[in-house]
Amino acid sequence: MKSLRQLALKLGITSTEMLVIGTLTAGLLGGILLNLNHGAVPAASLTAPEQEQMSDAEIDSLLREAALLDLYPGSAPARHEKTLHTAQPAKNSPKTQSQQRIVFSTATASELASMPGISSVLAERLIEFRKSRKGDVGRFEDFLEVKGIGKKRLEILQQHLTLE
Repeated sequence: MKSLRQLALKLGITSTEMLVIGTLTAGLLGGILLNLNHGAVPAASLTAPEQEQMSDAEIDSLLREAALLDLYPGSAPARHEKTLHTAQPAKNSPKTQSQQRIVFSTATASELASMPGISSVLAERLIEFRKSRKGDVGRFEDFLEVKGIGKKRLEILQQHLTLE
């Protein structure tokens, strides 16, 4: 203990400061020893591909399917699949492009939310954006001002909306 006092005098610190430094050093060394004894957890076991976050479009489509399942409680899953397929228009039909397009100046929030990748919150933001512009949206690039609209969602809007 006498040598510690001499070291403290040479370093110009008090014995209390020396005690604190010693405790912190002991804790650091103890943590290093624990880490070495137990080994590091491999990164592959921390995140599995199934646990990765889903995109907003995937979440919205799953929520829509769940809503369809709630409409028909107690029915067989095969019926739901059949319902989902019959509800979609045929791709070869010439009317499909015009039926899928929504006029932005008159669209409701629920109509906007029916588009893939557009949540009800984002649909409300689009309605507020339209109101702030007094319905005057001339280019699709203007939608980039809306929080939550990036390049990918802008492409979705271009596919499903018409600006009039």
